[in-house]
Amino acid sequence: MLVVFDQTFAITTALNLLATVVAFIGILSALASLQLERTREFGAMRANGMTRRQLFRLTLTETSLMGAIAAVMAVPVGTVLAWVLVYIINLRSFGWTLTLGLRPEFYAQAALVALVASLLAGVYPALRIGRIQPARALRLE
Repeated sequence: MLVVFDQTFAITTALNLLATVVAFIGILSALASLQLERTREFGAMRANGMTRRQLFRLTLTETSLMGAIAAVMAVPVGTVLAWVLVYIINLRSFGWTLTLGLRPEFYAQAALVALVASLLAGVYPALRIGRIQPARALRLE
């Protein structure tokens, strides 16, 4: 019986992976559009002496800050969502509830996943920004 019960919650692993992929794609597309919007600004930075490495670090810093903000925002939202799922949805749908255990290692894991996903999503846009030609970027608008 416990094996069947564990299998019903195996979907949680798939949902975690799906959420990570969606976050990765969301950050990647946000950075790509941000890069397109700020092409002229990046061109001016390069024309004024910013190196490719500095531009790469700037982009990764922005990306990591996006991940950190997402992690900070996810903590209260995720906690409220877990409470609603355990004490309202489970009770109304199945007639039973679980004990809600808010363990710090899960919060740390979620923050780590958010940071790693944001950094990985930022590598490609950072590489593209580093290859920008200042004169061509300044002409674009």
